[in-house]
Amino acid sequence: MRKFLCVLLTVAALNIFADMFVNFDSFLGVGVSQRLILEGEEKRIDALTSYGVQFNFDYGLRRGLRFGAIVSSQNFSVRFENDSLNFVLFCLGFEGMFAMDFLDVVLQVSGEGHWVLGSVSCEDGKLSQADYNGNLFAGKVMFEKFLSENLSVAVGGGLKYILLKNATLSMDLSGFIPYAVLRIGYSF
Repeated sequence: MRKFLCVLLTVAALNIFADMFVNFDSFLGVGVSQRLILEGEEKRIDALTSYGVQFNFDYGLRRGLRFGAIVSSQNFSVRFENDSLNFVLFCLGFEGMFAMDFLDVVLQVSGEGHWVLGSVSCEDGKLSQADYNGNLFAGKVMFEKFLSENLSVAVGGGLKYILLKNATLSMDLSGFIPYAVLRIGYSF
């Protein structure tokens, strides 16, 4: 009981210094090492592109540890053997971040995990509901500059790992995607 009370008081003391952060990220990435299995046969991927937006809602210290939730829309275009797949994933996830001073900017190192909640595909110019599910994991480094006390911009990059399945198409897609990020943030 005594240890629990000590931990509870420590968390309460840290909350005095904590802030709420809302960030809007836009990103673009290109696959470097990926694997596509379609109907039991491995296909050679010519190009894999990922782009999209995400909203981060973080709570924590301005310089220090932060945790939060992520809502994202991730678009993928996969070109292989004279064919292509184009789909959008709607994801919900979590983020852990550490922010520290680095020269005149704030260096942010973070890790993310995303779960696919829904998906839409585009074939022959027609949108339809798709059956994609799986996970996405990412790590990134951002360099943030505060324009005012609360408003900031950041640029950076990271590496994303995707692990997706589509039961309707008998498809498995996995791979690494390095990506660039542009962020606009606001803190409360």
